[in-house]
Amino acid sequence: MIIQTKYFGEQEIKETDIIAFSSGLPGFAHDHRFIIQPFGETFSILQSVDDAEVAFIVTSPFYYFENYSVDLPDHFVKQLEIRSQEDVAVWVIVSVRNPFSDSTVNLNAPVIINVNKKIGKQYIPEQSDYSLRMPLTAQLQEKRV
Repeated sequence: MIIQTKYFGEQEIKETDIIAFSSGLPGFAHDHRFIIQPFGETFSILQSVDDAEVAFIVTSPFYYFENYSVDLPDHFVKQLEIRSQEDVAVWVIVSVRNPFSDSTVNLNAPVIINVNKKIGKQYIPEQSDYSLRMPLTAQLQEKRV
């Protein structure tokens, strides 16, 4: 299948790589099918299959925030048909700024994907100790000291 992407132009993808988001993403409810495209060593693109302009730079929060954790409620686990921890990929959306050192990540609302069932959803908890705009370089700066 050929799709148009925001960052890589026309791309051939496999139907089996498509991740279904039954409710879309907040603010993008009409986009239900996405793929993950590698973008460097620690980043990826969460690209809509149906709208080339809908693409998010994402990263694993564990690359940058080693103590990060997500406690998913039972109803969310059931929705994504999660059977084990190995089923789960956790991504956070990056807000890229200029300069890049001002970029932030949304640790409050991670994107959770069942990698085996190819279904995903953004998890927005009622309460969280995590920030919507955590500086991406905060942990890297702390590690240098």
